[in-house]
Amino acid sequence: MAAGANVVIIGIAARNGTPVSFWEFTRYGVVVTAMTLVVSWVYVWLRYFAF
Repeated sequence: MAAGANVVIIGIAARNGTPVSFWEFTRYGVVVTAMTLVVSWVYVWLRYFAF
């Protein structure tokens, strides 16, 4: 489901003169994924292992 939304947004960006390359998308995606994993890991650790 999210892949379809990504295709639509990339199409809209290209139509408006701001094309997004695969590597640009990947670079931002890796950063967001890493941050989400860290925040999730901290939450799980605090929720189940701390105190």
